Amino acid sequence: MRMSDAGSLAVASDRLHEVSDRYTVDGIRPSQAWEVRGENELGEALTEAATRRLAVIPYGAGSHLALGNPPARYDVALDLAPFAGVLEYEPDDLTITVRAGTRLAEVQDLLARRRLSLPLDPPGAGRCTVGGMLATALTGPLRHGYGTPRDWVIGMRVALADGTFARSGGRVVKNVTGYDMHKLHIGALGTLGVIAEATFKLAPLPRAERALGIAAPTATAVCALAAAAQRSGLPLLVVEALAPPTAHALTGLHGWALVLRLAGGPNAVARAVREVHGLADRSDATTAHDIDLATFDAAWHAAFHPDGLAVRISTRPSDVGRVLEPLDRRLAGRGAHISATVCAGVTRAVIPAIDEAYARAVLRDVRDIAARAGGSVIVDAAPPAAKADGDVFGEPRPDWAIMRRLKDLFDPLRLLAPGRYLGRL
Repeated sequence: MRMSDAGSLAVASDRLHEVSDRYTVDGIRPSQAWEVRGENELGEALTEAATRRLAVIPYGAGSHLALGNPPARYDVALDLAPFAGVLEYEPDDLTITVRAGTRLAEVQDLLARRRLSLPLDPPGAGRCTVGGMLATALTGPLRHGYGTPRDWVIGMRVALADGTFARSGGRVVKNVTGYDMHKLHIGALGTLGVIAEATFKLAPLPRAERALGIAAPTATAVCALAAAAQRSGLPLLVVEALAPPTAHALTGLHGWALVLRLAGGPNAVARAVREVHGLADRSDATTAHDIDLATFDAAWHAAFHPDGLAVRISTRPSDVGRVLEPLDRRLAGRGAHISATVCAGVTRAVIPAIDEAYARAVLRDVRDIAARAGGSVIVDAAPPAAKADGDVFGEPRPDWAIMRRLKDLFDPLRLLAPGRYLGRL
């Protein structure tokens, strides 16, 4: 990086990108876009931004830029897509270290050759980068069986606001050195630092898998079936409830539906399938039907990629049914998709095409539905005007003061994605 004679920022011409619409965040376009290919360039870019007091937003694949509050400032898009590649891969130790710009799908393809997996499936997993997945902390149906990104990251290297680097955790699973400081950056949208690389523990792919879909007359019935399946001790990776329009579009089933993904040894899976049929027979549900795993997975990710208006409602698992029924009624006839990872208490809704006025009205109602069920709402995508009605991360809480102090410590000049995180940090 260097300064031009006129005092404006200058970067090597082969690293200075045209500022296209893909870098726009909530209708705001940066004045410049810088390409980062290596760690030194990342440090130099942030040092230069700090010197010039320029606000920076990291960019990977752009698949989840809609998440977050509108930026308070946005001068530079820091394009990390070329900053990709596997740094260390130890299949026998079940660990892998990759740069932030590496596509998650490419990591999965590499791991599959050794019957391994990084069992994380954020919406739009086919496009997103590892850095983007960690910065947003989004999850998909596999959250039931495998948890969240925080459960799989064992180490991270992060570029701080002044261009220096910090590392926490390690590259081995049995690492006990230092604090898990890297977990502060998971879900923080790049507001505390820019993720440079991450080390993950891995999981073996199951020897056998089956997916079953079960139709039920009501959301309450489908949630009760999900709870029964969970209590039964079945080897479940996915327990996902679908509202009627979504169930028909993704599985061909009519009415409310529950999708169960079973995994393990062939005999264990066959036994679990028989138990699922027994659960269905003893409930108000119809007989379980086989579902093609790859087809369902692709359809779910296409339907729930954050676009238009996308929300997540968090409640106690026992209250998911209290959200699903009114949400389905409110969004009826609007082409919405609704899905819930029941046992995690997470309900998602996406309306792909929506105007600002309707989005604002829907958000008010969704927040009311969540409040009546004792839950909270995160807005994963919305028209910019709809975001102006409130923080996309919900009502302020007392613990947000801790995040404010962390922002003051990590980014005192407010140059890293300013305004994007909770409390508009």
